[in-house]
Amino acid sequence: MQKKELTWIAVVVALIGVSLWLNRGQFGKEQMVINPSLRPARRADATVWPVFFALNNDFRLTSVKVIPFTGDKFDPMGLPAWQLISDSNSVPTRAFRYGQPIQGMKPALKDVKPDPLQPGVTYRLLVEAGSVKASADFSTKETTP
Repeated sequence: MQKKELTWIAVVVALIGVSLWLNRGQFGKEQMVINPSLRPARRADATVWPVFFALNNDFRLTSVKVIPFTGDKFDPMGLPAWQLISDSNSVPTRAFRYGQPIQGMKPALKDVKPDPLQPGVTYRLLVEAGSVKASADFSTKETTP
């Protein structure tokens, strides 16, 4: 090979390396971050502050589960207070409220309504979107009249 051809090969390899280095985050596994927040209740008969969950991106959720802590310990096999599953394609979701129906998802058990949240109890939200999984702990507080 001539010196000119070797130079061009080195330049192409260097450009490929720089391109891969600049786009290194695109090849990693996507991560989900859940941010729970309390919002003022709109209903006059609400006993606790509603809990909203914001995700860092739009995700096609496949499973949503809320399990209460027993005392100060978490039992992943505990009875869920709220559980939704997707039997087909759910719509991309970035935020939802506890107990809210999410389009494309249904209760894991037919005709089961979400349990009302209790003030001062800690809960764990477990969310799956295909192979991406995340969890967040939250609690709510009693509304004051």
